[in-house]
Amino acid sequence: MIIDAADWYDHDPELKNPYQGDVLDGVPLVFPQGKNLRWVLLRPLPEGKMENARSGLPRKYHANIEGELPTAWARPEGELVMAAAAVYRIMILSRSCNLDWKKQVQVAPVYQTEGLPFESLAGLRENDDDQSFFLPFDTPDMPESYVDLGHITTVSVSYIRRMDKLVRRLSSRATIELQNSLSEFYARPYGFNVKDGVPQTAKYRCAGCFMSGQPTVPVVQISTGQDRKFPECAKCGNDALWVKIQEPKQENLFAELR
Repeated sequence: MIIDAADWYDHDPELKNPYQGDVLDGVPLVFPQGKNLRWVLLRPLPEGKMENARSGLPRKYHANIEGELPTAWARPEGELVMAAAAVYRIMILSRSCNLDWKKQVQVAPVYQTEGLPFESLAGLRENDDDQSFFLPFDTPDMPESYVDLGHITTVSVSYIRRMDKLVRRLSSRATIELQNSLSEFYARPYGFNVKDGVPQTAKYRCAGCFMSGQPTVPVVQISTGQDRKFPECAKCGNDALWVKIQEPKQENLFAELR
C-alpha cells in the first residue's frame, strides 16, 4: 500500500470541531513509571476531598518515598505524586462522536521517524506495524512521523478543543485505515489475512468482500503446506479476510426419525 500526503490528509478541514485522527500540538502527557521504581508521594495532603487540592494547594510539600509512609495509598481518591510530564504532538484516537460529551479522551504521542533503524522503516511506511500508525511527510511542519499506539493514554477533552493547535486532519481513507489499525491493535480481526499460515485445506470465503459490500463474494479452495500463506483476494487484494466454509452435514433424516 503506497501512502502519500495527498491521499492521507484533509488539506481543507473545517475548524469547528475536533475529529478522530486529528494531529494536535501542545498537549501535556504524563506516563506512569515502572513498577520497579518507587513513587514519590507529597505531604501534607489537603483536607477534605483530593479534588479540592486543585483550587488551594499548600505552599510547601515534603517528598516521601512510598515505602516510608504508613499511610501511602490509603485514601480511596488517590495521592498527590511527583511526576514528570512533557508537551507532545498527539493524535486523537477516541471516536469523533465521543468528543462532544466525554470528559476524558484517548490520545497517543506522535514521533518523527528520523533516527529509527532502517530495517523498521519499510514495514512502517506500508502501515504494516501493529504498534504504530504511519504519517507521511507533507510539508516541513508535518515531517514523516508515526503514532505510537503502545503509549495510548487519556487526557481531558479540554486539551483537544483548541483548533489553533491542529497540525493535520486525516482524510476519509486514512481515518478508515486508522480504525483498522486500532481494531488490529486491540483485537485480531475475524478471519485469516495474507500474513497467516493456512492451517487446513478447505474452502474459504472472503469476509473482506462481504463487509465492503461486494456483490459477489469469492469462494476459493486453499491448500495447506509448509510456510503456505493465505493468498490475496482477487477483489480486495491485501485486505482479504478468509473464513473457512463449513461443509453441510449429510444426515439421514429418515434414520433419525426411526
